[in-house]
Amino acid sequence: MISPSQADRPLRVAVLVTLERGPAAGGHVKSWERIAEVAARRPGVIELDLHFLGGRALTESPAPNVRFHTHRAALGTRSLMFLDQGAGHTDLAPIHPALRRALQGSDVVHATDFFSFGRTAIAHARKAGCGLTASVQTDVPRFTQIYAGGIIKRMFGPLGGLFVDVLHLPDRIAGGQQRAIDRRLPLCDRVLLSKPEDIDRLAQHMPPRNIRLFRRGVDRARFNPSHRDRAKLARSFGIPDDRVVLVFAGRVDASKGAPLMAQAAKLLADEGLDVHALVVGEGQDRASIRNLLGDRATVPGNLPQAELAWIYASGDVFVFPSTTEVSPNVVLEAKASGIPVVVADAHGGGQFVARSGDDGVVLSARDARAWAAASGPLVTDAAARQAMGRAARDWIERAWPDWGEVLERDLLAAWKEAAEFGRYRHVDHTRHRTGG
Repeated sequence: MISPSQADRPLRVAVLVTLERGPAAGGHVKSWERIAEVAARRPGVIELDLHFLGGRALTESPAPNVRFHTHRAALGTRSLMFLDQGAGHTDLAPIHPALRRALQGSDVVHATDFFSFGRTAIAHARKAGCGLTASVQTDVPRFTQIYAGGIIKRMFGPLGGLFVDVLHLPDRIAGGQQRAIDRRLPLCDRVLLSKPEDIDRLAQHMPPRNIRLFRRGVDRARFNPSHRDRAKLARSFGIPDDRVVLVFAGRVDASKGAPLMAQAAKLLADEGLDVHALVVGEGQDRASIRNLLGDRATVPGNLPQAELAWIYASGDVFVFPSTTEVSPNVVLEAKASGIPVVVADAHGGGQFVARSGDDGVVLSARDARAWAAASGPLVTDAAARQAMGRAARDWIERAWPDWGEVLERDLLAAWKEAAEFGRYRHVDHTRHRTGG
């Protein structure tokens, strides 16, 4: 039970993200930055400490009740060059001592992965007797399948091909990761999942009452059709006003489908359609996309959220073939900006389209011709494009929460339950092991 002293003060929650925070960070990190913004407006309800990796130990306080902490990695992948794959760096240490000290006084610790920080969360909750929650925001096993092959081949040279192609080592490693995640999630008082289809699978490992849905919010004012400015698009990037602009935002590599989007754009251009690909983000395929499309591509690298907002609204179609997503923020942001989205069905943005053909287009195919065929009618028919963009925005307004609702209904509800009923609050902590 929550003690009287706890009931009289805001709930203190520590969220642990074993990733680096910065301009190049992906949707996982950006989601927590958005949640911090709305938490800052609820000082009597929550004190939120967010912990990330960084080059040096640092604490920033954007509001009296919100703090961003960065910690140096104990065993960071940035120092292990053979593990570099462009998808961000993490910490492989079993426990992070400095982080563990920083968690003292938390009512709830929330893990967003089970690398160093997530394991530290489990160890701390067991020892300190606080609530323990977790969310699944990244499909780590699927990323492993995609990236492990290249890492193994770099490490072992010609022999690596045997490990990958014959022994299927990436699949084996990914399977092991999934089993490890499934073992650790039931140790948590509440688990928040982003994909509804994951709930049934996890319910095989823990009580269904302990599983919640964690939606991604969207800022309807920040991402809004009113920000459309084609003249600014022309001034900033030299894109002719009469071209139909296909937008992509995310890591520019095969894991997010960026090359597939570019190949589809090339097919459309080869058919004589006046298209232009605006590919926002960093990644190993930026140069190849520029080479493929020439003056029909703009690849500006990472851009801040303020820039992305008007770029979405100034584009014409958002094309996002990624199949590695748990819950892609960029699809929601594009829909909120009033442009049609063309997305993948499985492991992609398909969950954010109510009906394919109405408020977006959902594809199961993975080849460039199919994506070109799906995007083509939106390129050639401005009226259809605009109607689908209006339907996309209408769906955002009717059916999808903003970040304030996500904090209140998805996160705070689970955190309060964990603080009050968490299993580690009712055990003899002197007898508990501290391992994760």
